[in-house]
Amino acid sequence: MPGFLLILIVVMLCVCRNRETGKPLACLAMTSADDSFVASVAQELEKQLEVCGNRVLLSYCDNDMNLQMSQIENYVAMHPAVLVIQCAGDSSVYDKILERVHDDKMQVVVLSSSGSLEHADIQMINSRLGRGICAANLIRSFLKKTNDETTGKPAKVLLLGNTATESDIMTMAGYQLIGEKYLRYYDMKHLKFHRENGDKVEYTDGYGIRHEVEEPTGGLILDENGDAILNPYYEPDIQLITAEKYMNIQTNLQGQQAMDAFLGDEKNRDIRIVVAASGEAAVGAAGRLEACLSRGGLAYSKDKIAVFGVDNTEQNRRLVSKAAKGNGIFRGFVGDYSISREADNIIRSLLVRKKGIYQCYSYYSGYDETSDASGIVVFYDTGISKLDIFERGEDNAA
Repeated sequence: MPGFLLILIVVMLCVCRNRETGKPLACLAMTSADDSFVASVAQELEKQLEVCGNRVLLSYCDNDMNLQMSQIENYVAMHPAVLVIQCAGDSSVYDKILERVHDDKMQVVVLSSSGSLEHADIQMINSRLGRGICAANLIRSFLKKTNDETTGKPAKVLLLGNTATESDIMTMAGYQLIGEKYLRYYDMKHLKFHRENGDKVEYTDGYGIRHEVEEPTGGLILDENGDAILNPYYEPDIQLITAEKYMNIQTNLQGQQAMDAFLGDEKNRDIRIVVAASGEAAVGAAGRLEACLSRGGLAYSKDKIAVFGVDNTEQNRRLVSKAAKGNGIFRGFVGDYSISREADNIIRSLLVRKKGIYQCYSYYSGYDETSDASGIVVFYDTGISKLDIFERGEDNAA
């Protein structure tokens, strides 16, 4: 049977079932079921939508934007009352399809979009750089607590990146900021900050003294006076490792394999910190590092080593609590506030047909024995969304 005919039959069957049940249809087009946080968000929305009397259809695209576009087209043909989209790519592409299929009877909710969509009713927009900047806070705090006469400088920090979607690439730029002395434009195609030969540029240090920039000046973001801008998130006491083979590590197994490859070179046995832009990859990397520690294969003791991950999940809270009690090295996580926490707001807005944009600020975790049973304290990080390092013209678009 031709593929298009099979799809048409499936769509018609779903429409007929929807009419038979009499329940309004809610369709969720999510990115990846392999991401525990995405899966938990989908489950929470599915549960609440069902409580509200909807029949829910849920699909994942495994971060394949073309597949997701096809899923959205199929959903729209079913005339749902609610369409929820977690963007897997450029928000402008979603705006085009939503403009074409816009229906006043259908409410559109967009999650994790990297920019505002004209044709969405409710949007949850994350800070592009927030997670990375929060991770920089975790790294800086850990080094401050653990650096002593036995620890060499700079501390070796390995970044396990995530390039699954355009939004993930923007987030990864935030992680890389910690290694940049000056604010620079980010090249999304090559996953690095611009460094080219350019004219002489100066900057003013914290004491008001002017200096010449000692790095390539092409790509610098300049202030109104033409001076370089010192990066407030820069940490001079680290060596940030961003090798290409470690820039798209998404799963637990990939995290394990990345650490095997990295530690296969004996000169890397002095690693201090691994920071992953994928929650599952961080867990896998932590497991491998702990196994290597148990064999005495690392230069530093357990208390001098940390892994930082992503998202406020039950697994991550448990691992952080264990590490704080001396039973692991998974010491913290970052995330965006908060699709799951805002699920109630989404449902309420849908019920009263209220349109709006919700800014999801980033957070990072900390441990406090006097807090709740899990030992996790969450701190807000605000004011980050105003920093934009991606607007440099079409030549450097992803």
